[in-house]
Amino acid sequence: MDQVYLPQSLRTAVAVSFGVGLLYWVYRLFLLKTKSLKALDLPVLQSVGDQDIVKTLEEGHAKYPDAPFALGVPGQQLVVLPVSEIDTVKALPENQLSIKKHHYNQFLGEYSYMGTKADEFDDAMRYLLVRNTPAVLASFTAEIDYAMSTVLQLPSNTWTRVKPRSIMPKVATILSGRAFVGLPLSREPDWIESNVNYTQDVSRAWMVLRFYPHWIRPLVAPFLREVKTLEQNKALIGRKIAKLLADQEAQKLAPTKEKIPGGDMIDWFKSRYQTQGKTATAQQLTRDQLLATFASIYNLSNALTYVIFDLAACPAVVDELREELDQVLGPNVGAESIDKTTLPRLIKLDSFVRESQRLSPTSLVNIPRVVTDPNGLRLKTGHVVPPGYLVMVRAQPINQNATLYPNPERFDAFRFARLRQQGGTHENRWQHTSTGADNINFGHGIWACPGRFFASAEIKVVVAYVIRHYDLRLVEGRPHPKPKYGGLAIFPDAEAEVEFRPRS
Repeated sequence: MDQVYLPQSLRTAVAVSFGVGLLYWVYRLFLLKTKSLKALDLPVLQSVGDQDIVKTLEEGHAKYPDAPFALGVPGQQLVVLPVSEIDTVKALPENQLSIKKHHYNQFLGEYSYMGTKADEFDDAMRYLLVRNTPAVLASFTAEIDYAMSTVLQLPSNTWTRVKPRSIMPKVATILSGRAFVGLPLSREPDWIESNVNYTQDVSRAWMVLRFYPHWIRPLVAPFLREVKTLEQNKALIGRKIAKLLADQEAQKLAPTKEKIPGGDMIDWFKSRYQTQGKTATAQQLTRDQLLATFASIYNLSNALTYVIFDLAACPAVVDELREELDQVLGPNVGAESIDKTTLPRLIKLDSFVRESQRLSPTSLVNIPRVVTDPNGLRLKTGHVVPPGYLVMVRAQPINQNATLYPNPERFDAFRFARLRQQGGTHENRWQHTSTGADNINFGHGIWACPGRFFASAEIKVVVAYVIRHYDLRLVEGRPHPKPKYGGLAIFPDAEAEVEFRPRS
């Protein structure tokens, strides 16, 4: 059959017409979704752009401080709950409020595995990871010098400009990889690159696909570069995990060698399957590894970037943190010596990290859940949120609460160290990893982030290493870098620079 030839001008017109039509229906569906928020019998606020979202949330909190309101942001619709509803949502199970459904929707679970985790994964993260924090810490301290010297190769006695956001994903990948899969795999360049790219491509693909309705995403996604590379990186990581498992089986027959720190997480995953009478497949362990990777690299690299900004902006704070290292570890003793007994004694360092997180959290709202109870979510206010809707608790009114934190807009590195000096329950309440109605940056309740002890330990090891080995400062004439916003997410300025100089 002869092919039909269309002139270039006609083909262009057809393509433009199709594009305009597609945009029209996407716009119509967006409006319909907004109308569904109005059907909730709640006040509706609409943010027209990412940089407008902070102002919109502040307006909502000012108007409705103790009541929920519906919020539309680019690519997302939700019900924002007041702080008073934390106790309502913190302990509800998956069949009433689902964090997995949120992760699946938010992070493109059909392509990234997010929201598809098995019970064995949850058990390993919530019990074995927390219980074995000293083993994880040992892997960090064993790997920190390799990670930093590999990523940050600087000339001696010279100030060099560095973009922290460009290097911290690799630092987090090397350190977390040592804990997850161990040597030598965690140092292989293609392993590091694929894990970094996987995490970044999930975020980039979401930034694009969030504007499309769920039903049209399968049509659009295969053509996105981010989704294509996401699939390629998943495949490479899967092959690496399969080889790792085969090597581990072969090593069972070899003479026992002295164990070096690292590689525990993959064993913990396998053990949780075994307790259920199952044998974990390479595909299951690849999924589990990728889920742990995304959580650690995405959040950790952002948090590490923020602490570098804060260190560069506060030279006096750096001096005090160095003094604390001298007192706890010994004069000029490095981060490699931090262990389970010394880490809890670094109280000023803990305070500094928590203050950095307070002013630079991962999101403007937290405790995200999709209502799965067929009867809906009944709030203290008497409102009922129907099933299928996303709910979140506003976080900024807590982080900026002047009663809890005098001068809340000011970075006060040691405010939590002073609060802990009050004794009693305050000692635990104000630690970096503690959650509660006064700190939901790690979530709260039964689904509070189980990896927060892992993350906190890794951040502290990195900070201790950096301040021992480098001087830092902001670039002259430039202010402290401001965060960026993508929907409700907060992330550091990828182009912001600080200056490093190796210490003699």
